[in-house]
Amino acid sequence: MPKQLTKVMLACLLSAGGCYQAVYAQEAAGVSQTNGTCTGTVTDSTGEPMVGASVFVIGTNKGTSTDIDGRFSLTGVNKGATLRISSVGYTTVNVKWDGQPLSVVLSDEGNQLDEVVVVGYGIQKKVNLTGAVATVNGDVLKDRPITNIGQGLQGVIGNLNVSANNGGAPGATSSFNVRGTTSLNGGSPLVLVDNVQMDANLVNPNDIESVTVLKDAASAAIYGARAAYGVILITTKKGRANEKPTISFGASGYWSQAAMEFHKVNSLQYLQMMNGAAQNDRGSNYFNDLVNQYVEDYFYGRYDSPVFTVPGSNKYEYCGNTDWWDALYKTSFSQLYNLSINGGTDKTTYYASLAMTDQGTNRRGADENFKRYNASINVETKINNWLTVGGKISNAYVTQTHPTGSGNSGVTSMSGMFKNDLRPFMPVKHPDGNWAGQGSFTNPVAVAAEGGNSKTQNNDLWMTGVVKLTPIKNLFVQADYTWNAYTSNQTSRNTAFMEYGVDGEPLADYPWTSRPTYIYKYSANDYYQAFNAFAQYDWTLGGSHNFTIMTGYNQEKKVNGSFSAQRNDLLSGNSNQFNQASGDRSMSSSATQWSINSWFGRLNYNYQGKYLAEFVWRYDGSSKFPSGDRYGFFPSGSIGWRISEESFWEGMRGWWNNMKIRASYGRLGNQAVGSNFPYIANMNSGTLGYIVGGYNNRPLVVQAPGLVSATLTWEKVDQLDLGFDAAFLGNRLTAEFDWYQRDTKGMLTGQNPLPGVLGTNVPQANAADLRTTGWELALRWNDRVNSIGLNYYGRVSLSDYQAEITKFDNPDKNLGSYYVGQKIGEIWGYDSNGLFQTAEEVASSPSQSQIWGGTWEPGMTKYVDRNGDGIIGYGDNTVDNPGDRHIIGNSTPRYQFGITVGAEWKGFDFDMFWQGTGKRDYWFGGDDYWAFSNEWSVPQKHTANNTWTPENTGAFFPLLSHNGGKNGASRQTSTRYLQDASYGRLKSVMLGYTIPVKVTSKVGIERLRLYVQGENLLTITPMEKCVDPETLGNMTYPLQRKFTIGLNLTL
Repeated sequence: MPKQLTKVMLACLLSAGGCYQAVYAQEAAGVSQTNGTCTGTVTDSTGEPMVGASVFVIGTNKGTSTDIDGRFSLTGVNKGATLRISSVGYTTVNVKWDGQPLSVVLSDEGNQLDEVVVVGYGIQKKVNLTGAVATVNGDVLKDRPITNIGQGLQGVIGNLNVSANNGGAPGATSSFNVRGTTSLNGGSPLVLVDNVQMDANLVNPNDIESVTVLKDAASAAIYGARAAYGVILITTKKGRANEKPTISFGASGYWSQAAMEFHKVNSLQYLQMMNGAAQNDRGSNYFNDLVNQYVEDYFYGRYDSPVFTVPGSNKYEYCGNTDWWDALYKTSFSQLYNLSINGGTDKTTYYASLAMTDQGTNRRGADENFKRYNASINVETKINNWLTVGGKISNAYVTQTHPTGSGNSGVTSMSGMFKNDLRPFMPVKHPDGNWAGQGSFTNPVAVAAEGGNSKTQNNDLWMTGVVKLTPIKNLFVQADYTWNAYTSNQTSRNTAFMEYGVDGEPLADYPWTSRPTYIYKYSANDYYQAFNAFAQYDWTLGGSHNFTIMTGYNQEKKVNGSFSAQRNDLLSGNSNQFNQASGDRSMSSSATQWSINSWFGRLNYNYQGKYLAEFVWRYDGSSKFPSGDRYGFFPSGSIGWRISEESFWEGMRGWWNNMKIRASYGRLGNQAVGSNFPYIANMNSGTLGYIVGGYNNRPLVVQAPGLVSATLTWEKVDQLDLGFDAAFLGNRLTAEFDWYQRDTKGMLTGQNPLPGVLGTNVPQANAADLRTTGWELALRWNDRVNSIGLNYYGRVSLSDYQAEITKFDNPDKNLGSYYVGQKIGEIWGYDSNGLFQTAEEVASSPSQSQIWGGTWEPGMTKYVDRNGDGIIGYGDNTVDNPGDRHIIGNSTPRYQFGITVGAEWKGFDFDMFWQGTGKRDYWFGGDDYWAFSNEWSVPQKHTANNTWTPENTGAFFPLLSHNGGKNGASRQTSTRYLQDASYGRLKSVMLGYTIPVKVTSKVGIERLRLYVQGENLLTITPMEKCVDPETLGNMTYPLQRKFTIGLNLTL
């Protein structure tokens, strides 16, 4: 499929280029062929000369750069030729030479007053916007080793929160959140690519022209019920009129490794800690003298084998010193390629592209990779003065292979393999070359290599046709239809292999697991259709009152189905068919659909560019609700005042160039309520969970349907936004600020329990409310030192939010559930004043028996009796009586920031980007932080020599133990072990060089740039270095540090 698609796309690319070449040649023949010397000057908007600006004659190999006075001269130029003049940080200009000296002015890209922004069903000048809208152009995604756009948008737009799913695994996706926690049920923003809902992770980042985020109700209300969590509008590149074909090629390769490493203790430390825990628990060592001796001898080099044998035993005993992090992970190599062509005549424009992403694995021994092939073509033709037609076809084909995993291996489809029980004694392989591993001590390298794999093939095809009409002056009409077919096919095998004894004889199936081997196949097909039609009319009254009205219709439908089957007990580890297995069979299938239809409209008013107003509405219907509650009306309004256009501002306009204040309020709906038919009671079939007449004779049952609410309907979101936009110092400095308050009403939650005799769960109802309050700030600086031709810039984004429950059915305010007044992310815990040092201190302190009924000892955590009742405890576990607990922190990420600085000088360009979180608390609940939970745990390196003993009373961590109750008692959420999870990360550093155009033009190259780039190079955090602060975990695939080399070529 990808090869056939590539051939088709290449044919389209070549034919488009060839057709245009012929047209261009015919046009050129009609232009005077008199060669001459083209001269001119290039300045910026203030009249300062532009030093080092690139001047290129389109369709030729002629080019040069401006000198220190902004002048240029080119010989042998045909009269009527078109010149492209560009400079980093400035808008590129095409100008036709008429034989006279040229005077060209380049506008600063940082001057956002005239910037055109994509909004819902249209475009607007940014200066006239009254809603909270943020936009970035596709340059932020260029030249970075990213496989999806989320990786390139992280930290770039305030309150657009991007999370890496599955860490840095090959093919890992990104998820988005706009303006923080806005519903207890979660949710993600609506992502539209060229006004069609699409998975952003499948879009080729190189095809993106701009990304716009609609944050408030006023800007997002045009999308109604699906805009409750914000809207992300992705606009892809299109052809340019009256230009010869421009071919662009990009290639990059990068080496990647874990951005942060998390090592376990070494074998000697593990031996000592295990024995120490056993001594504390039962007064004797955990390991016998033989193991102790061999481990010490191997560690100190007195014994040269990681295994030994015990007389009379056929099994290996382990005494090695394996660093499992190094054994599991390696450096990988990945590569990305992009090829595109764009151009057009005065009637037809086109853009076409091909891209390939080939991502390698960091897991040793794993059959794992991710490949994506993107192809796209976008053509638009002007039939006559009032009719334009166009079409776009795009396809993403993905193949992915990864280990299947098995039983206790810790290897899942996308996870890492850094398990809690990786004992350093065990080597990766025995001296005879067989895999190491015994019983439950699973070797994840072996499982990744021998335990089977899963292979997935996905294809996502999109076709859009559009018609644009201008039947009368000032009236614009557009209709478009989109059809999408998505298919997914997966084949998974779970295989077993043998554990071998000392004499090479097989002992048992490995890994230790009760799961059978199996072959599993899955197939899914999704079909999606969308139709949009809208009309826009502009008019002016009295020369000062400007109106724009738009109204339209939208209808969408999606149908999907899936089928899966599995058969156990493979006859061979290489089996890929069901007839190559002999065990039980199982099958499953599903089919569902949803649809929406909507009417929408927008009215804009502008008085002399000073006073602005906008009203937006949408009437939405969704199949996800019962007929009586299927439709909802969602209005919004916004106003703005450009104070800087008033006469009294005249005296400040020289340095304070623009000032606009704005306010908006509106209502959105949310149809993301779980299943496609939440109002219909479902009956499920299955087998009884208990045995009647033997395991294989469990009777089939059909379960009674659960209750559903008769009034189930939309969640409603009311949002207030206040903000301003400002520009200073000749528009070199711009600032945007927004404060917002968002009330989500009628969230779906459970209700008070019904009598147990009912025999089913309480139905969900629209019974909870949430308020989210936050702000965001964006600063941008763009400037140029003309005397030396230096462009430099800086960008800062900073945002914050908090969410609070305002309605929830929990009158007692039990801390085990949500309650009114609760801040989302609250961490309740005890104050701690250290560790008990003596038995006398334990005896004289308030009793902690409510926490744990066992015997408290020196070295265990000591808590503060806040309420003075002589007992440390949790009271009634309510807000009014929490015992000695109180709110000690909050896990909500606060003050998220992004900082970018860069410069360009004489062809060299530099860009550095920092990203992070200014405030966040985090409580570790698992073994990634603590020493032991039980005897199967293996501590991380940071705990070594830092646990309490009578000789090490100043240690940070409690005494060692394998007793789960004792460990849990010392690990109660408390101030002592609460972590500050704030961080700053050097996300990207790039250095590039563009070879002078006067050199490259001699070989027909318009632009050639070479670059090197590093990603995730440095992390600064006060948190214990046992997890990555960005993902807050180490059991998933680690985020990657990348080193890239690449080139960009334009012909």
